Amino acid sequence: MAQRAPIESYVAVTPAPDLGADVYTNERSLSSQKGRGTVFGGLLMSQAISAASATVPQDFYVYTSSSSFLRPVTQDKVVYRVERLTEGRNYVTRQVRAAQGGADGSGKNLVYVATISFQSKRIPSGKVLDYAAPPPVMGNVVPDDISEHAHRRFYENYQSGSLQAFKPEDEPFDWRPARHTAARDPTEYRATGFSRSRPLSDHSTAVNLAALAYMSDELLLGIAIFANPEVVGPQSRNVAMAASLNHHIWFHDPNVRVDEWMVVERWTSCGADGRTLIHQRILDLKSGRLVMTCTQEALIRLKSASKL
Repeated sequence: MAQRAPIESYVAVTPAPDLGADVYTNERSLSSQKGRGTVFGGLLMSQAISAASATVPQDFYVYTSSSSFLRPVTQDKVVYRVERLTEGRNYVTRQVRAAQGGADGSGKNLVYVATISFQSKRIPSGKVLDYAAPPPVMGNVVPDDISEHAHRRFYENYQSGSLQAFKPEDEPFDWRPARHTAARDPTEYRATGFSRSRPLSDHSTAVNLAALAYMSDELLLGIAIFANPEVVGPQSRNVAMAASLNHHIWFHDPNVRVDEWMVVERWTSCGADGRTLIHQRILDLKSGRLVMTCTQEALIRLKSASKL
């Protein structure tokens, strides 16, 4: 049997029938963000998708997920309660509520909520619209041209206080940054690169899409930081607080393989009232097919409004 990749254990949940029907908990201990006591949001999103996926037929796959982060999450057990909102022939919807605390470990404090929708693979592929914007221009750069340590060196330049490279001890994804297009206007900043997981032992659609959700949140909040270097200062020293508020994903290809190279493009379009809006699209490197679109709203507060 093939060795299990780290990402497979990160996204996994286990049934908790003693807490009720359609209730799940994280399979392994949660990993906190480096330098902080809170847990990486991608863990919650991916595990919520795994929990919801366990309540639908195997020929259904997640096509959208809308998440709200309500409270900081600690390394304690998380309880995921799945509510079956709709049961259709081709579409079903689930709501997942994640909670922690309680003397009996049943979870009394709501920390996260997600609405997750699924589509049947039985829907005919013909007589539908099929198009997508072209991939970003990468030139002749391929993943092997970039050092596997390049991403760590790049992000270390921005590590300070509230902003860290939020990674579990065993990094589940191999990131290769290809291009960072800086501009005076933050909305013109673009970050492109490549990513893939270690080889999976389970190639099911549910595992691949839950893993893709995890990947979509890795260092995404940092895009608004990178796009404003004069304001955030060296090593983000002017950042007082940074936290994700909500995260919305649209999955476009149930056949995606996260252990094969993907192209990632990220940018930010708006910063106002203490919130920033960040965008992302992920494509399969070989085919150029769009596999995910994502937006995230983040809370970023500065120590000073002046440029450093």
